[in-house]
Amino acid sequence: MTTTAAAQTSGAARSAISSKHSAAGKAVAKPSAPAATTAGKPMAASSATLGAAARVDLSAATRARLAEQIGGAPRTSGTSALDDMVKDRSKALADKLVSRLKNLGIPLDDPINLKLDSLDQVTTDSPYKKKIEKMLREDPEIAKEFKDVAGLNAMKAAQKALEAFEKEKRAAKDDDGRSAAYGRYTARLMMSQDVSGTMTLDDGKLRSWSVELIDKSVGEVTAATASTRAEEVAARRTSRTA
Repeated sequence: MTTTAAAQTSGAARSAISSKHSAAGKAVAKPSAPAATTAGKPMAASSATLGAAARVDLSAATRARLAEQIGGAPRTSGTSALDDMVKDRSKALADKLVSRLKNLGIPLDDPINLKLDSLDQVTTDSPYKKKIEKMLREDPEIAKEFKDVAGLNAMKAAQKALEAFEKEKRAAKDDDGRSAAYGRYTARLMMSQDVSGTMTLDDGKLRSWSVELIDKSVGEVTAATASTRAEEVAARRTSRTA
């Protein structure tokens, strides 16, 4: 029985938000052989893999809100509940960051990279690093929102990767083609996972490195600055763990 990408990603999101991601921070397991697939379909990819890719955990309130939206009426506009939440929460956080940074006298002419470190602290490589990180430490609500938004974007990136895999699998002419599609799928997830905690504030908007990397990988958009840097960072990390 063939399962549509929409149905798989819907199930994936429900699974990913039903509890805290137990696989958070761990690499997605790369299949050792084509036997890891069934007719080119990733085994349990719609839940386990998505949960692993969204390594930035979501707060309980965000998980509950997303679960409620996913379980609601179907969208007719071509966007999913996850897409809507990512867009709204990303804009709200970007507006808040812009306001706070302007109040600190920090110029916003150049993009500012913000990243969750291993201690769940938001860090930056900006020339105004001390001011920005001090502001984030003193306002834990912004840091918490950053973590949530990064997690939602990571889920969106994983969903895009799954949809691309389904398309490539259908286009494959044989098992070798389907296995190759699965290999690309897992590689995309691993690279996206490595940069899932990084976003760039640029021209008043937040750009997720995970989403931009997947967009570039599946050929949806012209590569943006963040996606190029994200790919370079992820490639270096992947090569060290290969």
